[in-house]
Amino acid sequence: MARYTKEKTDKKRSQAKDMYVKMFDLETISDILGVSIKTLKRWEKEEDFEQARKSSYISLQEIRNTILESFADLRDGKTPKIKPDEAAKYASAFEKLSDKKKMLSYMYSNYELLTDELIKDVQNGKNKKEKEAALLVLIAVRNKTDIILTNTTAEALNDN
Repeated sequence: MARYTKEKTDKKRSQAKDMYVKMFDLETISDILGVSIKTLKRWEKEEDFEQARKSSYISLQEIRNTILESFADLRDGKTPKIKPDEAAKYASAFEKLSDKKKMLSYMYSNYELLTDELIKDVQNGKNKKEKEAALLVLIAVRNKTDIILTNTTAEALNDN
């Protein structure tokens, strides 16, 4: 593939990272940007594309728990994970998200809660038959929910 100027390389690297965060695979990114898979893998490692992807999907439950733990730490005289002004900034940033992105955040949070409850059902089964039945429900719900979340994620990320 062709050599680019530093400016053009930086732009392509940034575009590649953005596309990766939006759930494009490396092969598709390569086709669209005209950058080799080998180069994309190097950029992926250097720029920690995976961490950027994970950061874009922090659930409301995680944010809520971190804020609540911080307030509990303050109450108990401990150093909080985040400062109150940081918590306000997080809340403000969340308010700026599009409606679809907000909905997606709520869906992920509720999906985690639902999955936790279904896992408890499996663990609390009284015998092998009950556990297997609960496991089948968990698998079916996860499969359907994954499809819904994948489609909603794609819509939300394309809603710029």
